[in-house]
Amino acid sequence: MKKLFVKSFIVLMILCLGCSSNNDVNEEKKDTLSEQFIGEWKPVKFVFSCTSGDEVVISSACEQTGRLTVSSNGTWVENSFYEYNNVCEDDGASNDTWAINGNELTVTVIENGSGNNIEITFFEISGNTLKIGQYDNELCDDTDASSLYYMEYVRI
Repeated sequence: MKKLFVKSFIVLMILCLGCSSNNDVNEEKKDTLSEQFIGEWKPVKFVFSCTSGDEVVISSACEQTGRLTVSSNGTWVENSFYEYNNVCEDDGASNDTWAINGNELTVTVIENGSGNNIEITFFEISGNTLKIGQYDNELCDDTDASSLYYMEYVRI
């Protein structure tokens, strides 16, 4: 009887562990940087970051109506808005392309039928927060290689 119980317990444990979703190798994970990047994003703030501190400019309600739409086909569409005389104005849309190689984002801005690559030197996704910007050692009063500016977005 004791042997039957031990064998039954072992079989039950194997079945339980074998059915765990953590061990399912066929389950597709959506955690590559490109997969995290795809979606619709709302601008929430612009940040200037220096070793002496950060300057944060919160996007107005009007500016937050703008959207960055990143599609799996490599298109990047950004609609921007600004406030002028208490009226929210459409600042137009950019229809560009994007690519991620490793951890680096390149945006190709399409103007007058030709493309101009813009290397994004600061690119970070954490949960539902996206930060896109540039390192700029001339941004702050001192020459600081870690100085940068970026737009922060939240996924909607």
